[in-house]
Amino acid sequence: MSKDVKFYLNGGGLFTVQGRWWDENIESLFIEVGARIYNPWRESKEGVLKSTLSGRELRAHIFESDRRGVDVSQGIIMLGEGAAGEVSSGTAWETGYGYARGKLVLCMRTDLRGGLNPLLKQCLFDGKVCKDKEELRLHTTRAVEKIRRSGVAQTSYDPPPRHSRIRKVLLSAPYFTEAEETYARDLAGDLSKLGLDILFPPGEANLSKRLSSGRGAVWSDLFERKILCLDECDAVVALLEGADCGSETSWDCGYGYSKYKPVFGMRTDLRSLGDLGGQVNLMMEQSIVGPKLCSSLAELKRLIDTVL
Repeated sequence: MSKDVKFYLNGGGLFTVQGRWWDENIESLFIEVGARIYNPWRESKEGVLKSTLSGRELRAHIFESDRRGVDVSQGIIMLGEGAAGEVSSGTAWETGYGYARGKLVLCMRTDLRGGLNPLLKQCLFDGKVCKDKEELRLHTTRAVEKIRRSGVAQTSYDPPPRHSRIRKVLLSAPYFTEAEETYARDLAGDLSKLGLDILFPPGEANLSKRLSSGRGAVWSDLFERKILCLDECDAVVALLEGADCGSETSWDCGYGYSKYKPVFGMRTDLRSLGDLGGQVNLMMEQSIVGPKLCSSLAELKRLIDTVL
């Protein structure tokens, strides 16, 4: 077994000078403990952003390079910064994709605006969020040793030529307020009229009230149920609303895509928030079925019908 250990550098700061400066600091730390970093800025963005590729071609190129970066790595280091515990949708997508492929996930969060999203925390190595570089150094040393002992492998993305018939669909949508939960349940009801079995929510009624307790066992139980649903479903329908698509939904899409489930995206939000001219974060955009996100239930129905 090779002694080489590589981590995919996963964070939302690649597009700024400050973000890239911080990434170099983190990369130096990994080198000190005997690991290498796959830096997506160097591998897929630096220089390429000034190329003659069209917007769509450029986003596809970056998507494939970043996805491959996760596959050729044994681990992921998620720089989990963001308000209210959230991370960028691209960061969450790549973490979900990597976790589904058996990659060991580390996280450092120095943001003072609350702890990491509790669902994302469930997929971390030892459930640990590092609060500073020294803590990360110690945790990375342990992770590198574990990878060398267990032999976490590189992977490759080889989807089947055709998807199997879609019968069960996971509806991935925010459900942390009464309005979100009620709307998602209504959407699940509409989708069931298409003859589909809808796996939502991964729990019981009044889920938002139960989650408000904040107890760790609640979140670990929800995470386990979510994994079971993602593994059982034939496809994922993702409601991609908000200033940035929610961390949980983005994570679900990455996990589902990694398992070769077709991902359908729906967005009714009037704001344009895409990377490099896209509709939403390019990792989300490039992983969905169809040329664009659906803006209505009718569009979503027509798209699903084409795959059925």
